[in-house]
Amino acid sequence: MLASLSLGACTPVPPTGSLRSDGVVERMAVSAPAVARSGGPSCGSSRLAAGVKGGSGLAPSEGYRIGPGDNLKFNIFGEEGLSDITARVDDAGFVQLPIVELVQVGGKTTREIQAELKEAYADDFINPWVTVELIGAESAPLYFLGEFREPGVRYMKGATNVLEAVALAGGLGQDAYLPGARLLRDDRICTVDLNALLRNGAFEQNVWMKPRDVLFAPRKEDMSVYVLGAVERPQAVAFGTEGRTLLQVISIAGGTTAGQALSSEIRIIRTASPTQGELIVVDATRMLTGRGLDFPLEPGDVVFVPRSALGDWNVAIGEILPSLQLLGGVLTPITLIESLKDD
Repeated sequence: MLASLSLGACTPVPPTGSLRSDGVVERMAVSAPAVARSGGPSCGSSRLAAGVKGGSGLAPSEGYRIGPGDNLKFNIFGEEGLSDITARVDDAGFVQLPIVELVQVGGKTTREIQAELKEAYADDFINPWVTVELIGAESAPLYFLGEFREPGVRYMKGATNVLEAVALAGGLGQDAYLPGARLLRDDRICTVDLNALLRNGAFEQNVWMKPRDVLFAPRKEDMSVYVLGAVERPQAVAFGTEGRTLLQVISIAGGTTAGQALSSEIRIIRTASPTQGELIVVDATRMLTGRGLDFPLEPGDVVFVPRSALGDWNVAIGEILPSLQLLGGVLTPITLIESLKDD
């Protein structure tokens, strides 16, 4: 199931020379090639086309399409009893109107509905003047979780990109941890780098939102570090307000498995976004013997203690990914790893 990890597409960090005081043996920057630039792997059943001029979401040229829960106001001017009629779209996409009775409006724009009603009322009135107005948009919800100034549910009233969506929630709070921010669609993490967009102005990441999308912005201290492999109790460890170090999280996990752990080749996967990260190899034996400093971790880091020499990162990923998937969680770097293995 796990294809090989294409390190040819990764960008290596220049060699560090001699072993560093924090025990780093190898450090390699990795990215999911062209994911963010060209739309990337699928997010749910559709591809995301990045950029402010297009996308697989609701593009401006399409206009807002009516859905269940929306409220409409109808006017057939000049006809008694047919002005300022309000109606809520039912679950099947229909409204009830005088004379023409049940009318299908779901999936249509107000202009399309207006043209169809003009034709429908032409049987009873001469050249009827019909207007249709959206007065309450509730069929295209967006969900904002975490450190937004106004978290909760907001509704799209037309084409909405990520920056516009963030504005709907009042912007991000001061405690939001942008490297951990994620866009979720159909229960999957989209390959969109919200940190690059919101902090660095990478507007190619400003994708179109879709109804029921979720924007999640955590606090740093609410994130986790994942400890896997040859430890007594593999688990997710809360990052906390003071942060975590390598030896600290191994201790929290009950220590390494006696006689089985290869502490000189501990692997760490670090992500800055669903598409950017680092692969790090650390020799913890130096720290354990007092010859090196403890290694500071970042939120979302995955620490893997191998039982034997792994050779290369393809083998390491093959051992790490199943356990990481079992732990789950929005902020694990599974999206980045899967993007790399599929390249």
